[in-house]
Amino acid sequence: MGIEFRSGGYVRHVLMGGRTIKDGEAAAIWNVNGVHKQIIGPRRVYMYNSTIRFLTRHKAESHQYIRISHRDGRVEHKYGPAVLYQNPALHDSVSVHDGIRLLSENECIVVYNDSKSSADRNSVPKEVEIATPIEEIADTESESGPKCYGEKQRRKVIKGPTLFLPALGETVHEFEWSGRDSDGAFTQSQNIFKILKTDPNRVLSLSLSVTTADSAQFTANMSFQYHMNSLDKCLDSMDPMQKMYDGMLADARSFGDTVTSDQLRAGEQVAVMDRLVSLDTYPLLCLAAKAAGFVIDSARVTGLSYCATLQRQANDEQHYAARLRSELAGKKQRREILELEAEERRLKIEQDAELEQRQAEIRAKLEEESHELKEAA
Repeated sequence: MGIEFRSGGYVRHVLMGGRTIKDGEAAAIWNVNGVHKQIIGPRRVYMYNSTIRFLTRHKAESHQYIRISHRDGRVEHKYGPAVLYQNPALHDSVSVHDGIRLLSENECIVVYNDSKSSADRNSVPKEVEIATPIEEIADTESESGPKCYGEKQRRKVIKGPTLFLPALGETVHEFEWSGRDSDGAFTQSQNIFKILKTDPNRVLSLSLSVTTADSAQFTANMSFQYHMNSLDKCLDSMDPMQKMYDGMLADARSFGDTVTSDQLRAGEQVAVMDRLVSLDTYPLLCLAAKAAGFVIDSARVTGLSYCATLQRQANDEQHYAARLRSELAGKKQRREILELEAEERRLKIEQDAELEQRQAEIRAKLEEESHELKEAA
């Protein structure tokens, strides 16, 4: 028996003997005639020319459910907390799945179910609380959701906060949107998710490549703040991010035709930045967003980078400006030195003139005194 719990990997043929099935274990036994029975421990079983296979235990907690595919074609959802032993005589497959937890009212999921699944939903145990739809979007067959041949599908929105556990026939819509990859490039099917966030502070960040009228190129790193105003349009658009990105590329081409490289290097760069953050620059982006159920609220430039030609020209201008500043500083310094030298010469001339004047006064005074002495003698 041992202390280890045995599972589906334990299969034995017993000619004659017994096995102890512990509490917490289960086993399937086939006798010599192929008759099957399932034993759930604790129990001691005696066998003759039989095959015993211990069963794998599956556990679902309160936020999970067990999906059971029976051998007769039925599919069953068993909601946690629950335990099930996978029996190959009864089940094709058994799997445990997490429910979808919506943390706030700004999170929602879109659920499709066929018309015959409503009875299955009523079969959910009362102790398992299933989230209810807050909005019926369509009663007709949906083209954007999963296909269900011969059955009409209904689409509904479930909004948080809640824990959603799907009933039979229900499929949660999986969004597959384009987005930026790790290298910053905009690629398709980059974001795959089921929970849609509807809060008003959504941000779309991407790099906008612009070619100017004189064939220079620069890249503007942009951040667009947006919010959703129609989930219907969002679902019908399939990939709204790609459509908005295409509109923005068209706007970038139109904007580039009105800008020259000189405006990027001169003082007009501020005017170019002002146009980049104005929504009037992106009419096609705003139209694509509106068609997809979104509204663009604002635009912001987070950085600019130039192509090699523009960067080289900008560097040359910076070096030229630095050289001019250096030359001007040198000229100013030389002028100050010349002014100091001139001032020194002027002071020296004044001092020499004053010295000569004093010497002349002294000589005159000495001559006068000498003359007075001679007269006195």
